[in-house]
Amino acid sequence: MSFRYSVCLAATALIAGGVLWASSPAKADNSNPPGGTYPSVASPNSTHSSATAQLLAAARADADRGDNEGAAQELHRAAAIEPRNIEIERLLGDVEYRLQHYPAAETAYNAVLAVDPTNRDVWNRLGGVYSAEDRFDDAVGAFRKSLPSKEGFANLVLLYSDEGRLGELEAEYKLEETRNPYEPSNHYNLASIYKAEKKYDAATAQLQYALDRDARYTDAYNLLGNVYGEEGRYDDAINQYKTAIAIDPKYAFAWNNWGVELVNEGQYEAGIEKFNHAIQLEPQLALAYENLGVDYDHLNDFTKAVEYFQRAINLDPHERNVYINLGSLYYTHNQLNLAEAAFIKGLALQPKSDRLHFGLGLTYEAQKKYALAEEQFKIAIAEDPKDTEAASELAAVESQAKH
Repeated sequence: MSFRYSVCLAATALIAGGVLWASSPAKADNSNPPGGTYPSVASPNSTHSSATAQLLAAARADADRGDNEGAAQELHRAAAIEPRNIEIERLLGDVEYRLQHYPAAETAYNAVLAVDPTNRDVWNRLGGVYSAEDRFDDAVGAFRKSLPSKEGFANLVLLYSDEGRLGELEAEYKLEETRNPYEPSNHYNLASIYKAEKKYDAATAQLQYALDRDARYTDAYNLLGNVYGEEGRYDDAINQYKTAIAIDPKYAFAWNNWGVELVNEGQYEAGIEKFNHAIQLEPQLALAYENLGVDYDHLNDFTKAVEYFQRAINLDPHERNVYINLGSLYYTHNQLNLAEAAFIKGLALQPKSDRLHFGLGLTYEAQKKYALAEEQFKIAIAEDPKDTEAASELAAVESQAKH
């Protein structure tokens, strides 16, 4: 029995979350968007400004360390002093989201939108809250209000993918691309959908159209690298990331993705260097921490691998592959109770994940809980009828159950 680990690539300028190789659920962007600063509506001469500034600074430091509980306490105190401070409410929404306090996160993001109703970044984050609550229509509405934000579009693709409705989105954006074929972002958007559908040639063609119209389109180079990486063309992928970095040296997602391709090539120490550089640029980039966990597991450093997977969870509890990676790490080290807990926690957030069901099935099988294992393998096959691994394991446990 085996379980395959994942390394994750951010395809757009979205933290933890853009379109990911090991995709992540549509969710609020936990990073600081490029050039994104958020004004405080409170008067700078307010007698409370010093106190709230200190609380906000402390909350940011706690959030960066993954202490979301501490950050939330400080932000609630700050919000009580300055309830219309956008920076406070936005960060409060982020940490409440990470704590899976979704109604509280929604309240905080709506407080921002009450002051700044056109804030696309916060509409994207609110869409993430709705997605986590399985409120599909509300999530779609919020993500659409964030457009033309790349982050919101990436999450829209993921949301439609989860629902098995990518064909609808493809038809919509084919029409949009036809209406304005000279707009690079229309080609980029269509390429994002094609990539999610694994139509790599079509995605590549659209990205080339986008780059023909804008040779400095960093996101297009990054996404093209993702496509090449999925095709196993690791060196070609790295060249695309290098091109993006040459245009924007602070483009953290390309640094992260460069590290992923190095791991795919077995260059683990070099991968660590790239992931750490991505974190220097984006301290809350959950994917980079998860990838460090994968990297350290390849280097047989169990303690560091667990540490970085947990750090990723603290920053983004909805990152799809982190529970697969953490559970499989425990599984391979025969810590079956911990593996079981990791897979179950992941399924609580992503009940349709065939890989999580498969991992839980393997864990039950190793514990000789054959009836439970059989149930999980059947669910995995129902979610992905082409899952030959699950079918093979199902046959094995059915055989075991007869003896």
